[in-house]
Amino acid sequence: MHGQFYFNEYHLSSTIISLVNYLVFGYVIFWVYRTNVLKPKLWKALIAVLMGLFVFSINFNFDNYHIVIPILPVGLWILLWICKHNGNEERWAKYRRFAWAGFLIRYFFLITSLLQLLIEN
Repeated sequence: MHGQFYFNEYHLSSTIISLVNYLVFGYVIFWVYRTNVLKPKLWKALIAVLMGLFVFSINFNFDNYHIVIPILPVGLWILLWICKHNGNEERWAKYRRFAWAGFLIRYFFLITSLLQLLIEN
């Protein structure tokens, strides 16, 4: 198969699932930013979302697939501590929804990884 484009079905399903994950992730950030009453700067909102992605999770391999189950929102707690450390309740209200969105999107990633497992089998 020298010189031909080779793309098996594993890569196709993995690529489609990854594309869906990124699109949903971007849409969730856009939706939360648009519906948030207190508008933070966009780069700070993105940092809050990324902190929300930081979780304590249970990781295991199932049939050569890496499954990650998020348990505790560690990044959310860190952001809560940072925002409330200075006694600024408005700062926590401004970034809370972004951090929760980052944590909850991890469950969407879990669902899509399990869906990919079903598709490939």
